[in-house]
Amino acid sequence: MSSLPADLVIWALLFIGIVFCGVGLMGLLIFPDTKSRMFTAFRATAIGLGAVVLAVITYGYSLVMIAGGDQYTGLILRTLFLAFVLAAGTWVMYGIIRERTCREKPKSSDQVPAEPHTVTKDGE
Repeated sequence: MSSLPADLVIWALLFIGIVFCGVGLMGLLIFPDTKSRMFTAFRATAIGLGAVVLAVITYGYSLVMIAGGDQYTGLILRTLFLAFVLAAGTWVMYGIIRERTCREKPKSSDQVPAEPHTVTKDGE
């Protein structure tokens, strides 16, 4: 229904979104610790979600320009609202997990964090 250039942009954005969301899923499955899992999943999935949202906005905009109508404007606005809600929820969950998994930071920037005490076989 939309023009060929718009269709090519939409398909390219959907492909990019699928690839980045797949990378985020692989990061969740491959990495051993929670911090690296969350970093990979947050970054890659955010890029993938952004590409899919841009594909939907491109689709809606191209159809508004061709056919007009309020349904496509509504599609664009609901997509933007959903993207903001998902981004806020993801940011909150990322902060909670980061808070639970990060070690305590030094109180001042000039303090050097203490190294853990390692015990040798001789007891020194």
